Parts: sequence; structure tokens; C-alpha cells
Amino acid sequence: MGDLLDEDFSLVEKNALYRCLDKVLKHKEELFGHLRQRWQDLFGARFDVLLYDLTSTYFESDPPFEETDKRQFGYSRDKRSDCVQVVIGLIVTPEGFPLAYEVLPGNTSDKTTLRRFLRKIEEQYGKAERIWLMDRGVPTEEVLSEMRSSIPVPIYYLVGTPKGRLSKLEADLLQRPLAECASRCGSQSLASRK
Repeated sequence: MGDLLDEDFSLVEKNALYRCLDKVLKHKEELFGHLRQRWQDLFGARFDVLLYDLTSTYFESDPPFEETDKRQFGYSRDKRSDCVQVVIGLIVTPEGFPLAYEVLPGNTSDKTTLRRFLRKIEEQYGKAERIWLMDRGVPTEEVLSEMRSSIPVPIYYLVGTPKGRLSKLEADLLQRPLAECASRCGSQSLASRK
């Protein structure tokens, strides 16, 4: 970037770039809207299938922090329950184009985030017939029910089956031929979309 702008390296030194992020943050919605349009124009990107996931990153720092600080103790994917963390929610297309992200407090439960992201995507990009793909720990039955009954535009989803349900189905499925299981699972997933 320094070469492109004919400036010295101090312009693009990593801490200078990090300091700029706070200035860009207030333009995040407009930036994502612009990028979405450019990806569509340049690459023919489609936004009808969305992958939603959460991760966390931890900080080796000494709490306590202010109440409004997002660094909090919570479920640690990194097995670092001794460290505060933040949770990051991200929505991307199957090609990897990001559409939205949020940095959430570290004590945010995955199950409390989906409704907010459904609303965020609809507000920013409008109502559309979309398919959401996510891990089984993200949605609650209540939110899935809301998605199934969405009117006038349906919200489809594909989500992993909770382990408890798999255990209940396993004995029955092991007794059946594979083709019958595939047929049965396919008809159930289509029925859950309607």
C-alpha cells in the first residue's frame, strides 16, 4: 500500500492500520452494502445461501473491566476459562464473501444470537428467500419455529441435529437399509422447511 500511495512504510505500519479500524467502524453498514454490490457486479455473487457461525478470541489480561467492556468470562472454545474473551458472529456466502459480523460480549450464549442476525441481514439487505446454514448449537427450537412460519418470505435453514436426538434415532436407523434412511431423512428435512 505504501508503494501504491508513494508513501513511506510508516503509513501502513500495522498499528497505524489498527488505529484506522475505529474510524471505519462507524461506516460498517455502508461498507458492507458497497462490498456486497461490488461482489455481485464483479463475480456474480449470490446471497441466497448464508453460512452463520460464531467463534471467540481470548485475552490474557487482568480483569475487572468496566461493565460495558465486551471482554467477559464465558464458554471458552479455546479451553481458556481463565481468560476473558469476546464472541464473534460472522455471516458469509459459500464463496467466503462476508456479509456481516458482530463482536459480542464474551459471556454471550450462541443460542441468543441468531434472532439478532436474522433481523440484521433483513434490515440491511432486505427480505429475500434465503437458506441459513449453521451449527446445531446456534438455533433454539423457538427461533427455528419462527423461521419456518416466516411470512410472506420463507426463511429456510439447514442445521445439524442435536446429539440427543441422534441417539434416539440411531437404533431405529441402524435397522434400516441406507437408501430408506436417506429417503426418510430427506423427506423430513423438506417437511421441516414448509
